[in-house]
Amino acid sequence: MPGGPGLGSESLKELTKTLHVPGAFWHLDFPGDGSNIVNGANYQFSNWKAALIEAINMLRNVILVAHSTGGMYVLSTPELAPMLSGLILMDSAPNATWQHDFMNYVKEHPLPTLKKYQKLHAMAPTNETLKALTLACAPYLFMPETLKFGREMLNCLPYNLQSYDWSAKNFDPTYAATWVPQDIPTLIFSGEYDYITPLKLFSQLPEFHYPKCIMRIINNAGHYPWIDKPFETSILFDEFYRLFFQDEFV
Repeated sequence: MPGGPGLGSESLKELTKTLHVPGAFWHLDFPGDGSNIVNGANYQFSNWKAALIEAINMLRNVILVAHSTGGMYVLSTPELAPMLSGLILMDSAPNATWQHDFMNYVKEHPLPTLKKYQKLHAMAPTNETLKALTLACAPYLFMPETLKFGREMLNCLPYNLQSYDWSAKNFDPTYAATWVPQDIPTLIFSGEYDYITPLKLFSQLPEFHYPKCIMRIINNAGHYPWIDKPFETSILFDEFYRLFFQDEFV
């Protein structure tokens, strides 16, 4: 599951290219998001929860991997508890406090052109202005040495203003995890320099310290660790597989 919302699951392409663990990889776009654009009331983004449950029900032995806001949607869906074999949360958060912290970071570390694109988007929001705003925020997302590649990745994504706006109005302000996957093998990790959703958001909460959960930081990486440090990210998936699933594939 990609972050966003409003950004397509194509953002996960570089991640799945690096992984060598057993299994098949599926990229999930909610209704009305990413490339999943179909007309009809059932295909509106507001139906994300039903779509998520339906998608998981169609597959067996699901290890759900979710990035950023995608992980927040997962932690807002306790119905998933009996349906998952494993869970990996990448650069995500357990509640809405990440927004306040990140806004303070933005104020302390302003980008020269960001206000220009914020103003343009506020005046007449479109998919194109959302894309331009996201590209302007790229220095907050990637390390300097991968910034060019990160921008190229973002530039190739589909953008969906409606799903972005729905989440901003109906989900983001009041988000708080409604379940903790204590009985499910879980990996939670973030980039060392992820100032949007740092790992401390989880590590400072006692309820997320349970025997089946491991937490890791990827050094010298930002909000998209698989772009900044693809090898190190792949190694984490290998570790998670060896710890919890290797015997199942022998």
